[in-house]
Amino acid sequence: MPRIKTNVIIAEIEASKIASLDLKAPIGVGVDLDTGELTETVKVEPDRDPVLKYSIIPGKLINVGFLRARLTVERDDVETTIYLPIYSVTNIEGIQPGDHVVEVTELEHLSVSGLPDVVPMGGSGYKVKILIRALLKAQITVTREEIVSLPEEAVSKPAPRSDRAARWEKAPYHRAGSPARSSGEIWHKFWAPQKR
Repeated sequence: MPRIKTNVIIAEIEASKIASLDLKAPIGVGVDLDTGELTETVKVEPDRDPVLKYSIIPGKLINVGFLRARLTVERDDVETTIYLPIYSVTNIEGIQPGDHVVEVTELEHLSVSGLPDVVPMGGSGYKVKILIRALLKAQITVTREEIVSLPEEAVSKPAPRSDRAARWEKAPYHRAGSPARSSGEIWHKFWAPQKR
């Protein structure tokens, strides 16, 4: 039985991953202590696909990486590049070290919010932190290299006879082009009765 080495799918699942970053708010950006809204419009837009490295322990896929994005404060039209760290653990039944993993991610949701920060003792006013959270949806495919047996090829059977051939075999002995006995004379395609 022939055998080949090939990648066998161990699991195909969908999982969520979170990228998050807390940073000091730019000067002039505050937070409304009653509503929690930022006093200035702050936008964050992903700049490219997430960078993800993975490691595997039995039953778990561990991702470490980052999402690069642009942060813009509309009032000053100031733009800066930021990196949101990603750390996630996904339970996958059957996954083992040495397996191959392919992940396709897309951004599902992104939020920007403000949080009053701790002010040192004796200080006045308050500082503000900006909290950035990105929810990523990942399609994960896990494969493993294995040697598998190919099914034996079916023994080739002779082609079925055509209906015409079957009819030919079942037809009576007397037919055109074949010997026939009639009145003691032998008929054949090369013979004919003598004319008198």
